[in-house]
Amino acid sequence: MTASLRDLSSRTLGAAVVIAAVAAVDDRTSLMRRSRRCHLTTLRFMIAERPDSGWVSVRAGKAELVVPADIEPPSGGWKVLVKELPTAWRRLALPELPGAGSGAEGTAEAGPGSAVRPQCPQQKGKPYIFYRQVNFVDTKPTGLRMSACLAAMDDCRTDLFSICDQTVQSFRKVTDPFVQVAIELRPAIRQLGRSATPDGLLYTHQDSKGVVLSWLRLEAQFGWPAFPLRNEEQTLFLVGKQQDSQQRVPLATARFAECLVDDSQQPASALSGAGWEQDAEKFFARVKSDHSTEELAERHLHKLYRESNKPFAPTQFKQVSWLMSHSFGDLWSLLYHAKTPELLWDVNMLAGGSFAALVKGEPDPQAMVVNLPKKMEVGTVYDVFCFLDEEAKKACYVLCPSGQASPSDCVLAVVAGYSWSALPADGRSLTSEDIQLVDSVPRRSLLAFASGSETPKASKVLDLSRLQR
Repeated sequence: MTASLRDLSSRTLGAAVVIAAVAAVDDRTSLMRRSRRCHLTTLRFMIAERPDSGWVSVRAGKAELVVPADIEPPSGGWKVLVKELPTAWRRLALPELPGAGSGAEGTAEAGPGSAVRPQCPQQKGKPYIFYRQVNFVDTKPTGLRMSACLAAMDDCRTDLFSICDQTVQSFRKVTDPFVQVAIELRPAIRQLGRSATPDGLLYTHQDSKGVVLSWLRLEAQFGWPAFPLRNEEQTLFLVGKQQDSQQRVPLATARFAECLVDDSQQPASALSGAGWEQDAEKFFARVKSDHSTEELAERHLHKLYRESNKPFAPTQFKQVSWLMSHSFGDLWSLLYHAKTPELLWDVNMLAGGSFAALVKGEPDPQAMVVNLPKKMEVGTVYDVFCFLDEEAKKACYVLCPSGQASPSDCVLAVVAGYSWSALPADGRSLTSEDIQLVDSVPRRSLLAFASGSETPKASKVLDLSRLQR
């Protein structure tokens, strides 16, 4: 038996051979075929990749871990089965046992009524964790798209609903549109560009550092300023080619302000009343108890950012028209917020001159604030009013349906910073003034200038005195 096992292992070089027992039998003249009683005594794991195989103990103290059992041999005799395991077999997780999934690494338990478990175990009092692998659609010549970062965060947010209470039937008609989005990319993200990581087709080589097939780790926390609002902060880390790596390179941080809306109403309206509030408490109970922080329970997002005491003072103004094609739409044919950086690229190229220079070499902004007061629909033409501070490489864009330019017509307002020089390692370039610039009052001033009706007075957020009509 021993000799035959050695022969077997030599024939399966590079494979993991699992031998399922050395047997002691009543009739020693027929080891495998004629045995009536087989005593399972030990297991041996022979790994051809490693010369140092070993024995598995069958006892723990006085307890027998493997006990004799009567096994009727098959008519054709016993067979030793051989199977090649995946190269990364050491990282394969065992199937979760019923009722298991909790412990030091957290729990992967689904919420009430949920048919889907969270992607990975979650720990109470820690950020919500999600992993996403980078594919070609997420890339650009300089590395990872800003839109891919926002999409990964959206995937994390969607996975979060697996721990929410899906028995709250009223939430079948509830949506949670964004009120504001603020994202900052860190300098480390520029190390993922094509020129910095020449992997060719060796995407999964142990020395490859390219972004394709690398893993991203998302960590999300939530805050609850006042019903029906919800705040959120996510940080995106580069993990590397192996999902279980301990590498954590921060690439981006974003904050979101969302509002719970009854989408069955025409027009849709924010949830209000004790009944809706009670349903929201039940639906988000686990998110609130396990993955929330008081630091994000701030009603005004701008208060989470430092003040610069410098208003936005543009030196260039341009108006263009932009058609929202289907590639910018989501399931409801509305603007998918993660596509905003690509929208800005289109607009900058249409505006030309100093605006087009912003996206030369690097198509994405380093930081961006988005305000979405109304829905944007596929197939609609929008007038875009573009303002640029050339020295700071910071621009502001206000969008309204074509031919409409009153403050109540605004569907989108964006502030984008395109400067990567002298950027701190944490990427924190946005200021409180940037967040406030896309609010209703500054938007009104920008549209007033664009319509030619007046030049508004300077404020701590906006100064239009340097613009020439």
